[in-house]
Amino acid sequence: MVVAGSGTSAARREQYGKSENTRGQRTRALLMKHAREVFERDGYVDARVADITASAGVSHGSFYTYFESKQEILRAIVEEISDDYATASRTVSGELADDPDPAHREWVRIETANRRFLDVYRRNRGMMKIYEQVSAMDPYVEEQRLIGRRRSVARIERSIRRLQDLGMVDRSLDAHIAASALAAMVGNFAYFWLALGEDYQEAAALHTLTRLWANALGLDETVTDAKATEPSASS
Repeated sequence: MVVAGSGTSAARREQYGKSENTRGQRTRALLMKHAREVFERDGYVDARVADITASAGVSHGSFYTYFESKQEILRAIVEEISDDYATASRTVSGELADDPDPAHREWVRIETANRRFLDVYRRNRGMMKIYEQVSAMDPYVEEQRLIGRRRSVARIERSIRRLQDLGMVDRSLDAHIAASALAAMVGNFAYFWLALGEDYQEAAALHTLTRLWANALGLDETVTDAKATEPSASS
């Protein structure tokens, strides 16, 4: 988190940042919700604290009880999105353990991970444009973006190495480079599709991304349409 400066307001910000289930937490969440709306509507550069407080229906002075600036509230939103991705990236295991077909099981694992990533991206599609833009001007936001990518690449790399150990993926494949390329493929596709509005049919997009991923790793090409493990969100 951003370290607030000295003074009474800074002390209150620290207090509300650590407490739970309080009116202060609800007000802070309300401000973040409306900050998202204002950033998505006006862009980060043109957004004003006054616009956020007016949208949230709180006093201008109350904003500074919880946040030092619009930069700080944006950083809090970025952290919230990063936490959402971290939660969604938890591996699928128990529900696939009884699948007797290893290739089918891995297909479903890849498909589920891609679906979860795309669902988070869809929920945050308006902010993802802001995230991309502000990362070029705010070192903290840029670092959060890099941390998220490193986390994703590390997770994929572990999966590839596991498949290599099982003899399902060529051991000569560089797992780290492959993981970096696959993460970039899905992330960039999501940006142009969900943030910038390119038109794709959801089921076809998910299937194609999963097929490209599986083919890139050399998984059994006889696997075609795996059964979904989770309901798909609407576009």
